[in-house]
Amino acid sequence: MNDRDRLRVLRSTREFAGFTDTQLRRLLPFIDEVCLAAGSVLAHEGRLCHEFLVVASGSLEKCSRGVQQKLGPGETFGWEAMRARGLNDATVVATSPAHLLVMGHEQFRAADGLVLVVRDTGRPAPGVVGARSDRAARHGPLGFVTDKESGGHPRS
Repeated sequence: MNDRDRLRVLRSTREFAGFTDTQLRRLLPFIDEVCLAAGSVLAHEGRLCHEFLVVASGSLEKCSRGVQQKLGPGETFGWEAMRARGLNDATVVATSPAHLLVMGHEQFRAADGLVLVVRDTGRPAPGVVGARSDRAARHGPLGFVTDKESGGHPRS
């Protein structure tokens, strides 16, 4: 997968949809790719979350408290648990051969230092933005906050 394909996949996610190409390119060094066979278990419900997963191709099944949900291209798993350094809220299994973009703990935390601001306006990107909240500055998780939480403005 080349950088253009990675950018396309990241842009298709809810977490990164509002980011510019420049902002997304800053994340690329922190993202790995992995190809998995059908049947591969990626996460176990109730265990510590170790990775943020983005489905590039193929399909995954997420099972939480007996409720199953399919995850396909552009869908993600583990964002909130990685931010909170918490537990997986579901068991995730590849239901077909799958190509994923992945951020482990170290990569997720390293991206914390990035300042992702829209070039032309100097304002944070819509949706999930790279503005660090006061809480994130104190506690160190990735620090992406929603416009609702930040009032649309970056916090330092």
